[in-house]
Amino acid sequence: MKNLTFVLISITLTGCGAVYYVPNTQNVPVMKNKGQTNLYLGLNSSESVDGFELQGAYGLTDKIALQFNGDWVNSSESSSKGSGHILELGAGYYKNLSKDFVFETYGLMGFGGLKYEENINFPQEIKANFFRIGLQPSFSFTSKYFIASLSGRLANLNYSNISGNLIADVDYINAYNSFWLAEPALTIQAGTENVKFQLQLQYSYNLTYPDFIQDYTLVSLGLKVNLNPKKS
Repeated sequence: MKNLTFVLISITLTGCGAVYYVPNTQNVPVMKNKGQTNLYLGLNSSESVDGFELQGAYGLTDKIALQFNGDWVNSSESSSKGSGHILELGAGYYKNLSKDFVFETYGLMGFGGLKYEENINFPQEIKANFFRIGLQPSFSFTSKYFIASLSGRLANLNYSNISGNLIADVDYINAYNSFWLAEPALTIQAGTENVKFQLQLQYSYNLTYPDFIQDYTLVSLGLKVNLNPKKS
């Protein structure tokens, strides 16, 4: 496995060629009350790409929460390199089902871009922008020092402004430029009451084109901080 880092949509080179989609870490803030503020900083790794991610969440009311996700990725090989980024905003509903269980669901909207280059015989590249919209519900068991969450993201992804002289890659993305994704995830947090290490395992399944060239798994590791300890 490569060094853990954060990622989202990117194109990169593997032994079989370019990969056109990699999921980002799901932001599961486990919101409990108005004013709760979470920040997350971490690294992740898929089958082909590494990256860096920053996440935040805020309890706007006792039922409504907001979240922000930023993801940046760079990957390089001996004769090629890829990069990508996404900025994502979300708003949703949360409810304390009991003292130990929390339900959340967020509507998400993200914009980003990608670039892939290789220089085997002569310089070649492909560029594209993308837009992703989705819904992410979750159920969490929470205690003072440990949190476990099951979440799932159902999302539609669309590519646009596809250009470059890697003709086969340009034609491929143009042919498969819109699809639906189902992405279940397991998130574990452990540590002190207000600072916890977070591990997330995620699987990505392309509902529209099951054989689409993408990465199917993502492992992420980072640190989550609660900046509102008195109300948590």
